Amino acid sequence: SAPLAEPVAKTPESPAAAPAQSAQPTGPGSGSAAQKPAVSAPPAVSPVEQVAKTSIASLYFIRVDDDGTIRRQEVKRSISSSDVPLTDAVKALLEGPTVDELGRKLISLIPSGTRLLHAQVRGSTVYLDFSEDFMFNNYGIEGYAGQLAQIVYTATSFAAVKDVQILIEGQKRDYLAGDGI
Repeated sequence: SAPLAEPVAKTPESPAAAPAQSAQPTGPGSGSAAQKPAVSAPPAVSPVEQVAKTSIASLYFIRVDDDGTIRRQEVKRSISSSDVPLTDAVKALLEGPTVDELGRKLISLIPSGTRLLHAQVRGSTVYLDFSEDFMFNNYGIEGYAGQLAQIVYTATSFAAVKDVQILIEGQKRDYLAGDGI
């Protein structure tokens, strides 16, 4: 089974970075002077492989009702997928609501500029490491509570995840704000 989360920033290794050469000798006295090292071309990508993989994710946004009540709202969205579906879902959540979702009065209370630096599942707990931007919510206590709800409900929509530990720049913090959240 594929892992739910792993480090977000990975440097892919390219098979074309170090071309394979044949083991045939090419020095003097090794045969024809016209022989050159064989270089293998990268494998052709079939049309099927060119189609981006997608999956359906449960993302949680916020809806503020006419009376001012703040509610979380689940959205089922088709997102680009990789081998780490939880990371894909959290990254899609950080991108915010789509135009259609905004039209349905859904918003995100996660501070703009927040980036997921690392995600890892240990047992039934996911550790989500966010950039410092996650600490600064302009909407007060309700904003912090809303952003935490968005993250926790999105992460726990995966059956293997029961708990969420939020880190900021790799550090566990007792509070997100001076308000005790």
